Amino acid sequence: MDAALSRVNGLSMITLDHIESGVMLLDGERRVRFWNHWLEQHSGIAAQNAVGRHLEQLFSDPLPAVLLDAVRDACEYRLSRLLSHQLHPQLLPLRRQAPSGVGSPLFHSMLLRPLAESEGLTLVQLLDTTNAVRRERHLRDKEQALRKVHQTLSEEKQFIDTVLKTISALVVVTDTYGRIISINRSCEQQTGFSEEEVLGQPLKVLFSIETFNNLIDSPWQYDEPRPFTCRMQSAAGELMHIRWTVKSVGDAGHPPRYLIYTGQDITERERADALLRLEREILEMATAGEQPDKTLDHICLALERQLEQCRVAVLQLAADERLLVNNGPGLPGDFGPRLAALQTESMLRVVQPGLQSGRLQVFVAEGAAARWQPWLALAREHDMAGCWLMPIHASTHAPQSLLAVFPRQHTHPSTHEQMVIQRIAHLTALILERHLQQERIRYLALHDSLTGLANRSLLNEQLLRSIHRGRREQQPFALLFIDLDGFKALNDTHGHDAGDAYLAALGHRLKTHLRATDCCARTGGDEFVVLLEAVADETSARRIAETVLRLVSTPLDWSGHALQVSASIGIALYPEDGDSADALLTRADNAMYGAKAGGKGRIVRLWG
Repeated sequence: MDAALSRVNGLSMITLDHIESGVMLLDGERRVRFWNHWLEQHSGIAAQNAVGRHLEQLFSDPLPAVLLDAVRDACEYRLSRLLSHQLHPQLLPLRRQAPSGVGSPLFHSMLLRPLAESEGLTLVQLLDTTNAVRRERHLRDKEQALRKVHQTLSEEKQFIDTVLKTISALVVVTDTYGRIISINRSCEQQTGFSEEEVLGQPLKVLFSIETFNNLIDSPWQYDEPRPFTCRMQSAAGELMHIRWTVKSVGDAGHPPRYLIYTGQDITERERADALLRLEREILEMATAGEQPDKTLDHICLALERQLEQCRVAVLQLAADERLLVNNGPGLPGDFGPRLAALQTESMLRVVQPGLQSGRLQVFVAEGAAARWQPWLALAREHDMAGCWLMPIHASTHAPQSLLAVFPRQHTHPSTHEQMVIQRIAHLTALILERHLQQERIRYLALHDSLTGLANRSLLNEQLLRSIHRGRREQQPFALLFIDLDGFKALNDTHGHDAGDAYLAALGHRLKTHLRATDCCARTGGDEFVVLLEAVADETSARRIAETVLRLVSTPLDWSGHALQVSASIGIALYPEDGDSADALLTRADNAMYGAKAGGKGRIVRLWG
């Protein structure tokens, strides 16, 4: 067991090995690092055979995709997941051992939780739910038996039993024209109305829901239960998603006498589904290589759909310590500039604690202090009740970003809204960090790490691009092939640290003094190539080459020593000296050797 595993929260491996549930630990590459005795017993796989392998390698039967996706999300993206036996009845092929030796399938749920202080480990816990499944099946069988009994009862008795059975749900009883006859206690609690207040009233007046209006404009004409979903406000003013089933009740062979509306609150399920869809959309955009601005715009608009009556933006803390609107497709165009114009040093001090702690901050658009009146006026003008700020910690090398939510009505976020904002801010941070890493990888692949200049690969790209443009637009350009004279002696005298310091300084000088359109590359130890765009003739190229000679020969003070070398420069012009990358580089290289042969510290262009 490696050192990282032995430090996991100080847990005793002996305890983990003997608890009455399955425990395994996976590393960042999804390999098993720990496999306890419970798993050995119910999987038939010994710990020594499991450690170091992926789950899909341990079992002969293919594992479900939802399990493999959950393992990937937990190990690679550090996202916790809960897989329940109700939604995912078949996860791992585990069996309960019987005295006869023939085991029965073991139903189980699975919790995947990344460990914060364990260097990339993920805890996977499996709980035996077989008894619960059996109880559910037993209850379901009993329910089916009861249903058969109820079918033999009168329609009146069926009506009473239905109301009693659904007492925990929202129950509304009406006549066939939608006039309320009764509501149960759950409905009273959720709506804030008592039964006495609503007796005899139309259902559409009670709930004011267009879905109900469409259902009760005429007498009920449906024999079978009819389900539908709608949104309604609770007594506390919160928006709820209710799944309703409408059933008609009456004497056999006669028109129905009553309608029973049975509603289940599916708000949390709808919210969870919507959040998972949003997270999946964001991850798919990031995986597809979408630009960060496009992804951030999508996050803002999608969050506005999740957090109703809110506008969302991504703010960035600029170098002058002002918060600028980086992405806010739902905000008015003038809001960003006006927000930046109002900011002061005192405002930054107000938000600084939240930036440092990474917690959600809530600001309310009200108050009497004179210094905040311009802010309050801007909020009132754009119908904003406040601002909720959540830091996005992407990287210490990136500018600080924040997720800003501007509610229109309520001033404080609900528990669900806080959770959504925090999860999306964390996911946004992962995406921004991934983009920064990709940009860094691309930069390192195309630039010299010592001087920061282009490397040979980037030079070739730029040179081919210039040749294509030159052919298309008849635009000439020049190449300077530079070799340092006396650099080996400098290294031998002062050491390689001095040589590296000189090369780094020379790279900075070249980037500073040459045009932004020119490409300066380090192609070897002391060899450089400069691609000069839009240079019409040799005279212009020589003038720039002389500038390079001066930059090379300028001494560099290093630890009390003056480091100084010269350079030999060869010139090649497009298209006179070649119309391909190899021809131009060869011509400039030969010209550079001609400069060295002529006494070094010179500029040469070959003729003929």
